[in-house]
Amino acid sequence: MDEGPHEEYLRSIPRRWDAIAEPQTCLVIEPRKTDKAGDASAALLDIEPFCRSAAGSVSEAIMQLADLPPAILRDIESLASRFADLTGSNHVRIRLAQIVTNSCRKVHADYTDLRLITTYAGPGTQFALDNNPDAETLLDVPVGHVGLLKGRRYGANHAPCYHRSPPAADLGVKRLVLVIDTETFTSETESGCGGQKTGKLA
Repeated sequence: MDEGPHEEYLRSIPRRWDAIAEPQTCLVIEPRKTDKAGDASAALLDIEPFCRSAAGSVSEAIMQLADLPPAILRDIESLASRFADLTGSNHVRIRLAQIVTNSCRKVHADYTDLRLITTYAGPGTQFALDNNPDAETLLDVPVGHVGLLKGRRYGANHAPCYHRSPPAADLGVKRLVLVIDTETFTSETESGCGGQKTGKLA
């Protein structure tokens, strides 16, 4: 994250997942270290294209992702379980994808209720300062940290979180991004892979 004049602003962003229910909160960032998952992600970045997607109950979705490296699979299962508990949803949509393009580079808000995004490798998702969609200043969710982002369908009197995917192609980088959604998900952003399984794991 930016450590300059916005440090105090960044510290004000809630860390507890349950804070997302508060009307004034459009974004939660949970700091964490994911060294083991980060190491495992390196092998996935060598597979082009790489994408895995799954849907159903948490246990059903995890079964569909069983060929992933164990460290990443365990992390996804933990996050998906917590996300399902938080949202009260018995159906999740999970996508893990390598991103090398400039897709979703425009600041936007998703047509969903709540979305979880974490980046295992490469630059993290960027969000608008003061949640202003026209803001010139964008701040980063650090690699490994968990972002909970409100969408347009969260509820009345709840502003969605304005964010974007950093332009990986322009930056010449690869990203490995995990996105978890509820059933209300209606827009393919960040790591959409159209339900396809691409990239063969050795």
